Amino acid sequence: MSVFFNLLITGFLIMQPSPTIPSSWNAGILVVDLASENTLVSINSEIAFRPASTVKAVTTLSALSSLGSAHVYHTSIKVDTTTNSIFLVGSGAPLLSIEDVTRAAMETVALLPTRNNWNLYLDPSAIAGETHLPGWSSSDWNRTYCPPVEPLCIGDNILEIVVASINGNIRLFTYPPLPGLNLFRNNLSTGQTTAITAIGGNWETGLPEMIISGTIRNNSREILYKPFAGAPGELVMVLQDELIDWGITVSYNGIRDASTSDNLLTTAIMYSDPLWMILGSMNKWSRNIVAEQILRTIANEVTGQPGSTRAGCDISGALLTDLSPNSESSNWQLADGSGLSRLNLLTPAQLVAVFVAGAESLEFGPEFLASFPVNGVDGTLSRRMSDLPAGSFRGKTGSLNDTCTIAGILTSQSGRKLALAIFLEFPQGQIWRARAWQDNYIESLYWAL
Repeated sequence: MSVFFNLLITGFLIMQPSPTIPSSWNAGILVVDLASENTLVSINSEIAFRPASTVKAVTTLSALSSLGSAHVYHTSIKVDTTTNSIFLVGSGAPLLSIEDVTRAAMETVALLPTRNNWNLYLDPSAIAGETHLPGWSSSDWNRTYCPPVEPLCIGDNILEIVVASINGNIRLFTYPPLPGLNLFRNNLSTGQTTAITAIGGNWETGLPEMIISGTIRNNSREILYKPFAGAPGELVMVLQDELIDWGITVSYNGIRDASTSDNLLTTAIMYSDPLWMILGSMNKWSRNIVAEQILRTIANEVTGQPGSTRAGCDISGALLTDLSPNSESSNWQLADGSGLSRLNLLTPAQLVAVFVAGAESLEFGPEFLASFPVNGVDGTLSRRMSDLPAGSFRGKTGSLNDTCTIAGILTSQSGRKLALAIFLEFPQGQIWRARAWQDNYIESLYWAL
């Protein structure tokens, strides 16, 4: 059917005119009544579009199905006293902190035999793959939403940089403390205006590096946030420094699989929050690195092999095929777990099927829904659809420079629950207009049904 004819049907169903889709846009829309399973609106619902961050809903359902809502990451320190070996063993945990390693070092020292010349190794074997994925634009690599995906992470792999000029003296501060960070000043000076830039990496060497340039007004402060490379090596150096501070003579000797040792003693475990809490952080604030770590964890847990993005996409893709078999005729594909890749293609029918399956799950339905932002309340929906009662819509948003998507569960004024997905593709520069169009469309559904 044509878009125009479908819009007429939509207007009839909701008893009031629907927002008109601009002629330069491509749209895919599906609205389904959860109770009756009747389709209320279907516009290009089996056509594949770029989903952007709504892919995180697929990752969420796949994670809850494969790992369980109570899954906890264990990042551990293991010791082989027969070879004087200490291992930092990663599990792919997102949001690990320097403070976690500091505490674990203390607990380890308390159990170590009093001897010198320990050898420290990094074991990142649970997770495999590139730091930046196919379809990720290299122009995004210096932005906070595109940090590198690493076997071990320090928070979001984002460095806070504070530049201050006090009485003409320029000072630089950074957090978290990275032992190997190279911080370069490039024509950094005090000026009439504040215009500071920071370029990080180094993606070629995999080492943390930051180049700070520009001007800063006297007696002022500027705070920047930038991705950095080499989190696994930085964590193991933090561990080495902490062990030395506690009186242990230790030297870092590179990467080694801890399973090659026969006499391992676990001396410390860094526990993550349970998965349902991590998913909430991921979805409400659309944290791309968390989604990618979770996708690789799914692959590791299901296959028993180092978790890769490709294997995780295969597992999530099989889930989508089971949920929406009719979409097999569409040219859909998964390229990552976050939606940052422009190679992702999904249909509105697939996203609606994900939200229906998640919301109606007897095993983890509440955890699935609770992980998503709520209109007028939090996350990426905190300032959207504020004319509706708070909590009327719960779902996932997504955007690229020419793509705007939204999917989730709407509870209308009469109490009807609707699963919906709206995909919009448009000329660059119209993202705010597209979001307003989506909000108006969802608000019209709320009041009419």
